Amino acid sequence: MSKEVTYGGWSETGPANEEVSALSKLMQKIAEANTNRKFNEFKAIEYRSQVVGGMKYLIKVQVRENDYVHLQVFQSPLQEGKIETKFEGVQDGHKRDDPLEPFKPF
Repeated sequence: MSKEVTYGGWSETGPANEEVSALSKLMQKIAEANTNRKFNEFKAIEYRSQVVGGMKYLIKVQVRENDYVHLQVFQSPLQEGKIETKFEGVQDGHKRDDPLEPFKPF
């Protein structure tokens, strides 16, 4: 991710890039299972990031015309040739203008 952040602090909200979009798509099935919903649309709109012994992401995802979910995802640093990705939670029922705020992981 190309956004500049300080260690431990959350970045400003910015438009989702290709990497964030791919990360959110990886989380779609888990988000569906946790919200008991099936999403026909799942498009990352914007995100924030935080450096914490890896990288945490808050991602706003559009799931219908005026219906959004917020994802929280953690990615470990590269270790032994791999990066581990952990789904930390989803918040349902958001609107386009709702701010991306950190929430307590599952």
